[in-house]
Amino acid sequence: MWLDMTGIPKPDIFPLGALPQGGKATKNTPGAPTWADNKVGQIMFGRLTKENKEITTLYNIGVTINSSLCLEEVISKLHKESNRLIDTSNFAITVYNERAHTLDFLLVFEQGQKMKPFSVQLSNRQNLSDIPLTHQIPLLARDILENNVIESNRLRSEKPIRSWLGATLLNPALPHENALGAIVVWSYEPDAFTNRHLWLLSAIGTQAAIAIRNVRLFEAGQRQTMEMVAINNVTRTLSATFQLDDALNCIMSQVYNLFNAETALLLLVEPATGDLVVQTVLGNNPASARSFRIRQGQGAAGKVALTGKAIVMNNGNKPARNLLCAPLVLYDRVIGVLEVRNKKGDFSRNDLELLQAIASCAAIAIENARLRENMLAERDRVIEIGEQTRKEVASDLHDGPIQLVSAMMMQLQFCRQALEKDPSLLPKQFVSMHELGQQAVHQMRTMLFELRPLVLETEGLVAALRVFLERRRQEVKTIRLTLTLKTHQPSGQISRLEDKVEVALFAIVQEAVNNALKHAQANNIIVHLKESPTAIYATIVDDGKGFEIDKVMRNYEQRGSLGLVNIRERTELIGGELAMNSAPSRGTHISVYVPKAKEERMQKRATTGRLSRPFNTSPGE
Repeated sequence: MWLDMTGIPKPDIFPLGALPQGGKATKNTPGAPTWADNKVGQIMFGRLTKENKEITTLYNIGVTINSSLCLEEVISKLHKESNRLIDTSNFAITVYNERAHTLDFLLVFEQGQKMKPFSVQLSNRQNLSDIPLTHQIPLLARDILENNVIESNRLRSEKPIRSWLGATLLNPALPHENALGAIVVWSYEPDAFTNRHLWLLSAIGTQAAIAIRNVRLFEAGQRQTMEMVAINNVTRTLSATFQLDDALNCIMSQVYNLFNAETALLLLVEPATGDLVVQTVLGNNPASARSFRIRQGQGAAGKVALTGKAIVMNNGNKPARNLLCAPLVLYDRVIGVLEVRNKKGDFSRNDLELLQAIASCAAIAIENARLRENMLAERDRVIEIGEQTRKEVASDLHDGPIQLVSAMMMQLQFCRQALEKDPSLLPKQFVSMHELGQQAVHQMRTMLFELRPLVLETEGLVAALRVFLERRRQEVKTIRLTLTLKTHQPSGQISRLEDKVEVALFAIVQEAVNNALKHAQANNIIVHLKESPTAIYATIVDDGKGFEIDKVMRNYEQRGSLGLVNIRERTELIGGELAMNSAPSRGTHISVYVPKAKEERMQKRATTGRLSRPFNTSPGE
């Protein structure tokens, strides 16, 4: 028989001075019976005493379990104190797990023996343990004829459960909140419980609901405080350091401690390949994890890197039974992934939001550290370029004008001797010295032009390239230098660009042409400048001996020449794209694509790929 009760019948309590039918008064006080001499009065006194004891016990239960903010301690005290009112040798406290949709049996006693906690999946089929939770009403089953207790197979006893009592963990002062769970007791004998037991257990359930809710609120407050402290520690530490390794170690230390997980990894996107490469690992077996390389789209981290969306996975298989991944996003671009594995318990929505917050801080910190490293590298690069420029100017002066001036000095010495011995030789020597002087002046003006081409500032890129190539033609008679132009403009002229873009393009062409003149042994060098509605293309092609790009790049430090690196870096600085194709005996093809729109150039800055071969076509063509 099943019975749903929210209360019990009122006890038979009679007012003083009144007797039930058939009652008798004492001789000493006619019409005013005393408690001691009245049998009904004795019964009423006993009931009141029992009720007072129950009420006192319920009050003490409430005080005891609400004196703790630890869930395990609350549940343990609840079982101990409830035994004062109800037999709790067969007893369980269940709590609803909303995310997993399970009923978690946190504390179970069977025939006085404590059992291991377990969980059961809630289903459409109604079971005795489900009803107090799903219907939010207490339940009394006096005599169970069918096995409707889904937990019976978890118990040691082979006897069938005959009586069942369940009370909802529900605070009546909060009618809009759902039930937290239930307290249940059972017996292997029929009719073991009464409505009174149901009322008492429901009262205990109300006290338990208040205590458990307080514990959860306290834990949530503690958790929020820990999260705020963790985020504050991350931001404070990251703002205090610009060292990338220190920043990464700080991030991972906070993540590892905060989530109480077995392993925490930070992976960064390798710009050249797009692969994720492990940078920092904390937890179990970090040495093996450091060798990880994950392609975009592969595994949880690879999917996060590809889509930019976080992933939460619970109830997985080895090596990660649960996992949480959040992307490190900067300027709408994923630069890495934070991953936490095998937390004790499931990852929650709150965990995801926390890891995303830390990932946002991490992305900014990593970018700041990289910017600082780039700034220091650029400072060193500027110093290196300045030193290289001085060496090149010194070398060019030594190999060019100084040699010519030295020749002139020798001829002047010859003229001085000829003036005394044979003045007829002087006219011929004067002509030769004049030619040497012209060559020296030309070379020095060319050097000054290349150091600062004023025509570039006044007339633009096309005029500067024409002057540059014309000066080179005068120096190198055997190589054909050609400039071709192509534009969509009705005037047939290439549009003017920002000063820094024109300066960079001029320097790129200058570097490429000078490299070809020095090393290519070419017959023809062609500079092609093309303008489309959205971009400028500069292409330098020679029919020389060519070279192996990878080999040349690897040997740059030993060679002491930075020509190709200069071309690449100048392309990146103006937000362009570089393509290069060269092979022995096949010449060299260098092409630079630069968007006209400033916004597009800003987006492309520092995203140019690694300089390597082969490039089959120039970008944009």
